Amino acid sequence: MQESESPLAGRTGRLRVHAIARGRVQGVGYRSYVSGCAARTGVAGYVRNLPDGTVEMVAEGDAADLVAFLEEVRARGEPVVAVEGLSVEVSEPTGEFTGFEARFGDRKEELFKRSMLALDLMKAVLKTEQEILAEQKRTNTLLEECVRAGRK
Repeated sequence: MQESESPLAGRTGRLRVHAIARGRVQGVGYRSYVSGCAARTGVAGYVRNLPDGTVEMVAEGDAADLVAFLEEVRARGEPVVAVEGLSVEVSEPTGEFTGFEARFGDRKEELFKRSMLALDLMKAVLKTEQEILAEQKRTNTLLEECVRAGRK
């Protein structure tokens, strides 16, 4: 299924979608985010991390609700989550779900991964802060030179 195509275009009734999200989607609270999307749109199913760094979602519901769900899980504008791609396949529903759940793997491993990601994000923030301070210092130096030149 091409990402540019709408997999649910022209579809109605109850359906099932199987989606794989790629990008910065593990260790950033994305499963909880997806669970919230499911609650808002009324779909049932699950979300889980896959070993290759992607996140799998299976959801069933009315076509219109699934369209809204798939739009929301793209997480546009989220500061930490970065969905770079979403592959979607549509099939007939099985009716096996009564709600939506976030499935977790080994808690210690997940905590370690999140800690490493938090460290990487903190390094990026500190680097950005250092760049801003360096730019501010250059600007202050230029302003001081302008002020001195104006006094002469």
